[in-house]
Amino acid sequence: MNQCQLLGRLVRDPELRYTQQGTPVCSFTLAVDRRFNRDKTDYIRVIAWRNTAEFCANYFQKGSRIALVGSIQTRTWEDDSGKKHHEVEVIADSVYFADASGDFIPMDMDEDCPF
Repeated sequence: MNQCQLLGRLVRDPELRYTQQGTPVCSFTLAVDRRFNRDKTDYIRVIAWRNTAEFCANYFQKGSRIALVGSIQTRTWEDDSGKKHHEVEVIADSVYFADASGDFIPMDMDEDCPF
């Protein structure tokens, strides 16, 4: 099973783009403190699609505290100079406002997968 849950803050404002077919896609980086070592922070790249993408772009901004459920995806590609690149990212299935008290406020998003 490929599922992860993250709670963190946005490092910068989400970036909303559209595919050539007009499908919304939003990317952002989430700063997540490690569970047993709060002095360490991981910066996780997150991708959201369709309604979830538009929601993230409209309601989240740099510093927003959010929770999400998603799946881990790896990508490998080769640039124009022939150098290979490898990236790990999370595809957000559900996103939530996470206020200071730690309560999560779920937002009903579509369940469609872009793949």
